[in-house]
Formats: sequence, C-alpha cells, structure tokens
Amino acid sequence: MHAVQTLDSETLNRWILVYLATIIGEPTDSLDASDLLSEYDLDSIDAVTMAIELQNTFKLRVHPETFMRRTESVYDVVARLV
Repeated sequence: MHAVQTLDSETLNRWILVYLATIIGEPTDSLDASDLLSEYDLDSIDAVTMAIELQNTFKLRVHPETFMRRTESVYDVVARLV
C-alpha cells in the first residue's frame, strides 16, 4: 500500500518527471517539464500505469489519455490537475 503524499505543483512536477525518467531509462535531470509529452514516446500501457500510480500516490484520478496528449507538457498537465 502506498502512502498518500501532499499534492502541490512542485511535488507533482517532480513525481511525473521521475516517473517518466524511469519509463524511458534516462536520468531525471535530463528531462524538462516544459518538453512536450510526445518527446517521451509513451504508449497506452505506460499511460494507464502512470494514471494508476498517480491515483495510488496522490489519490488523484487522472484519465490515462492525459499522458497521451502530444501537444502538452508536464507543466500543462500539472496546471490542469492542481
């Protein structure tokens, strides 16, 4: 069982970047929250898993399609969720 974390934009930005870095096998410091999500080449399984992990971590319901939007950045997603 996951501990629920406090949600603010900085925490969520960091969480998403760390999660993306894990998926793509790159250092977190090489990712930028202003980059478009399309640069990370997520597939539907990645998006569903990420949405589930967000819900488990923050009790935040996010549709997996959120991470498949090719014209949005991490900042854009966070702005909509926080």
